[in-house]
Amino acid sequence: MGGLVVAHELARAGRDVVVVDAAEEVGGLLRRGTLAGVDIDLGAESFATRTDAVATLVADAGLDLALVAPRPQGAWLAVATDDGVRRARLPRRTVLGIPADPEADDVVAIIGPDGAARARDERRVPVAADAEPSLYDLVAERLGVRVADRLVDTLCRSVYSRPAAEARLSQLHPGLWREFVARGSLLEAADAIATGQRAGAAVGGIAGGMWRLPTALAEAAASRGAQIRTGVAVHAVRADADALVVETASGSLSARHVVIATGPAEAARLLAGAGVSTRSSAAVRLVAAAIAHPALAAEPVGSGVIVDAALPTAAKALTHITAKWDWARVATPDGIHLVRLSARDAAAGTLATADEVAREVSILTGVEVAAADVVDLVVQEWTDAVVGAAAPDDLPAGIHLAGAAVAGTGLASVIPHARDLAARLDSALAASPPSSFLYTHPVS
Repeated sequence: MGGLVVAHELARAGRDVVVVDAAEEVGGLLRRGTLAGVDIDLGAESFATRTDAVATLVADAGLDLALVAPRPQGAWLAVATDDGVRRARLPRRTVLGIPADPEADDVVAIIGPDGAARARDERRVPVAADAEPSLYDLVAERLGVRVADRLVDTLCRSVYSRPAAEARLSQLHPGLWREFVARGSLLEAADAIATGQRAGAAVGGIAGGMWRLPTALAEAAASRGAQIRTGVAVHAVRADADALVVETASGSLSARHVVIATGPAEAARLLAGAGVSTRSSAAVRLVAAAIAHPALAAEPVGSGVIVDAALPTAAKALTHITAKWDWARVATPDGIHLVRLSARDAAAGTLATADEVAREVSILTGVEVAAADVVDLVVQEWTDAVVGAAAPDDLPAGIHLAGAAVAGTGLASVIPHARDLAARLDSALAASPPSSFLYTHPVS
């Protein structure tokens, strides 16, 4: 998506642009699938609304897309307790799972009265002057293991695909970290930042699916003169005299500037000859299912459920698509519910059968779903997803990176970075250079 944004911006500025994509459809992690006759997202299905990046891009590019908000039910948590599975709404006033008020009813429903009492005593815990610990250790020390396990680690694994023990608060949420350093309290820091929105409400979508965004943007770029070449793999990028040469399956292209907007592993392959390393990637496995079961009409876990790592499930999250999005609800045949599961271990190959999907949906929603109720199933694997943004040092002259691997995950990060890169490239090209070339390759 980052490469398409750069391409559109430069094409609109009158530059000669070529986009090469190995997939048959543009979009990278924004990808279309069909389930029970309905076009759905098999990649990102929403965007963060903490910035107006998506809305501004859609307006500036003149895209005929309708931005929509999710239905108001909000999301739930499923956590492991001594009594089995506990399902409860995600608390309203939390940041990365850190509560503003540990004694709020929706927090106590998850961590229990004892966990709330332990978290309330945070002020008795001195602030260490040592190096920043992991997010898990920081929260466990200050607020207790109930908050660390059931809220923070669960959300970190679901949203960032890594445990809280491998993350730092300053990396995931710099603003919250600054508030903590200034106040000496995680509770006070969360209180300063948290809103009262229903959990899961700080996102938006596109009517018909997020996959429509890259499709529309590619059409807009093409209408402004950009060449969009899909189904063409790139073998290498190399320097040749005053130009860069991009070797593809259908020939070579040359330009002064090449933008690589790929997953980390593919970027590393293309940059290996230049001695540049990039951040490691992760595998992601998504399974979408159409289920015919009347009890799901009650939307038992709202728009979806995030799963505690301590629960013995193959899925780390479930999205009830037809409960979350009005457009999906309208498009789906009566009596059918669309759900999406994110596998806990992408390499395990789980959630591949109707039996496995029925078991997971039953555990996570409390509705006894049978394999016969699963009327359609689609599996999507992403082998080169981003686990954290990092800008490599010493890129060769004329080579630039865009997309989540360098900007950070989510369109709220990718779009502003790509538009800024395009502006810098346009300035660099102002002195009558040859055409710019952009290479994009989906993470698949």
